[in-house]
Amino acid sequence: MGRVLQVRVLAYTYAEDDVRKAWPLLWKLAFEDNTPGFPHEMKGVLELVRALDDLYQFGDVPDAVRRLLEEGLPRVVKDVKDMQARLADWDPQAANQATDRIEEGLGELEKRVAKP
Repeated sequence: MGRVLQVRVLAYTYAEDDVRKAWPLLWKLAFEDNTPGFPHEMKGVLELVRALDDLYQFGDVPDAVRRLLEEGLPRVVKDVKDMQARLADWDPQAANQATDRIEEGLGELEKRVAKP
């Protein structure tokens, strides 16, 4: 890696609207019904997970919502950390597998929120 030009392996959300369409109930919970307590330029997948985790840990949410998040969110948060670790290790294949688990976990949470 050069001193000025550096190579990075990273994951990011290309289009914020894709997140809103994929998980509309989680989006509403995280970004419309509540305001994340951290600065964000984009409301992507990682920001959605972080906002939901902050809401779960520190937010004032109904017990039913807290229980729904408790059932699946910790695994999604773990998968985000795993993806970040795989990216840091320059292992894009394992990171890609983690992104699949993240999206599947969010999909399961979306279904639970839709049918409590």
